[in-house]
Amino acid sequence: LLRTVTAGAEPRPPVEYEPRTPTIASEVAKYLYNDVQGSSVDEAMRFFDSSIVYRDFNYEEVLNGKEEVKKFIEDFSFPGITFRPQRFDDGIDSTCFTWEVVLDDAPDTIKGMSFYELDPKSRLISYVRDVPESAIKPPIIGKLARQLRPGLGVFKSVKLGSRPGGM
Repeated sequence: LLRTVTAGAEPRPPVEYEPRTPTIASEVAKYLYNDVQGSSVDEAMRFFDSSIVYRDFNYEEVLNGKEEVKKFIEDFSFPGITFRPQRFDDGIDSTCFTWEVVLDDAPDTIKGMSFYELDPKSRLISYVRDVPESAIKPPIIGKLARQLRPGLGVFKSVKLGSRPGGM
């Protein structure tokens, strides 16, 4: 679907970057997204542990090992797509950051967040969890639920002790 939306996008020249080797999780994420993205998949792969476990909420299957992760990254490295980071935390051994996927001339973006964890010895990324928002806005199930039962989206407090078990 993303390739269809960006069909005809002109390839951009590779981004120039100064090679570095950060070992703090938040700095690794910043380096990969701010410096290396759009340039070298091989440079990005240098930061993944051989036993990397990569989970993306868009897919049922877990990616295991550098070869599967490399293919996944290559599949999302095409003209017209940019993962634009928004906010990074300051994690040392693990880090979270938010991003948006920008598609060539599309007015809307898809936002998400990622969690990266470094192996304590190698200081390479050993675990990734990507959590994108729904590409359908508003998400279809929520939209249908609000149409059928408008009160579902209204939250209010309840009196303490009014629920079974005292909660």
